[in-house]
Amino acid sequence: MILESHLFSMIVYAFFVSVVLALLRRDDRRGRVKYGLSLFLVMVGGALLFGWFMYIFAR
Repeated sequence: MILESHLFSMIVYAFFVSVVLALLRRDDRRGRVKYGLSLFLVMVGGALLFGWFMYIFAR
């Protein structure tokens, strides 16, 4: 396995998905950066929140 950490793999995936979607959905540079950054933060935050809920309820 190339990436041993699931968290790091998820962050890399979120980065690439947010870059591609920002390039496809926005026309100007500032809009792409703002949309890509907000999408990246939402994806990482949502995954961390979901992982935290799984940790609580899996006990």
